[in-house]
Amino acid sequence: MSALPLPEKRLLTGDEAAAYCGVSVNTFRARVRIAPVKIGHSVRYDRRDLDHWITRQNRSEPMTGDDWLGMLDEGESVRS
Repeated sequence: MSALPLPEKRLLTGDEAAAYCGVSVNTFRARVRIAPVKIGHSVRYDRRDLDHWITRQNRSEPMTGDDWLGMLDEGESVRS
């Protein structure tokens, strides 16, 4: 009987989040403005929040009110 593969973990440590974004830990701390998820004494970063931050960095135009409302309608966290 083989074990089922585990899904990718959603919450990342600061080091993992920096690597996921492709930047150094120092750059991550200085530039990435995402509220961490705190579980007890652990601080983690939600992969979905990181994805949204990365997407926003690639936008040539600032997000509109409709963009923000669309994110809220989809139940996505908006933490900057």
